[in-house]
Amino acid sequence: MIRSIYDRMLEPNYLFALEWRDAVDRPGSSGYIFGRTIRVQHKFWKPYAVIDGSGTAVDIAATSAQAELRVRDSRNAENDILYLDEEVKGGYPWFLHGAIGIKPEPVRAYLRFPEGRDIPGKFPNVDPIRPSQGDSLGYLDAFNSPYNNPSTMFEMVIPPKQHLGIEYYNTDSLAHQPVLNLAFALYWVQFFDPADPKQKTIVRKIASREVPAAYLSVGFGDTPMEMGSPLQKSWNVKPITLMEAMQ
Repeated sequence: MIRSIYDRMLEPNYLFALEWRDAVDRPGSSGYIFGRTIRVQHKFWKPYAVIDGSGTAVDIAATSAQAELRVRDSRNAENDILYLDEEVKGGYPWFLHGAIGIKPEPVRAYLRFPEGRDIPGKFPNVDPIRPSQGDSLGYLDAFNSPYNNPSTMFEMVIPPKQHLGIEYYNTDSLAHQPVLNLAFALYWVQFFDPADPKQKTIVRKIASREVPAAYLSVGFGDTPMEMGSPLQKSWNVKPITLMEAMQ
């Protein structure tokens, strides 16, 4: 069910299961790491008028496309607003969780995560989405994620050292500048160790839904992203399947 992203944001000391593409030693199986939030900071940038890499305002001509852009700081275009440059901060692993609202209505946004990857959100048996043509699938707009109330249509979890890319298409007969509402929460977290006798019980209870917990997928769309060895090492975790967690 699509709903407001504000209803999905976690508070301090909330439990969660974080889904990755592959469980360790289980190719093709979703893997999870389990934890709780330690600190939460809500991060909002509204309005955010889209700019390019040089800091110039993006004004999309009628029935035209805008190539992929990062969400750059208008005060210093070298900075990517939705980028975490360290795996651990203040002694805890951290990650971003949120969504994006957009206006005006004629503008479509096509999200790529990580940047440069295929755009998720298409029907399984159709060709890839073409933002340059304004394809009528897989996009975010003011109807499915309103500017003042970003929705879970493209709910995303952004781990450290990953960039989000966005392409745009203007369906109108007039030029428009896309304006975004970046609605995110930044979580500092503690992960549980399923091998620890003192922590395996809470892992089992989260996996079996015996206790309230949020289930979040890293990235967004068709499949979560792969965790990779460097982040596993930095966070000192290894994803496991839900069945393994329940046992």
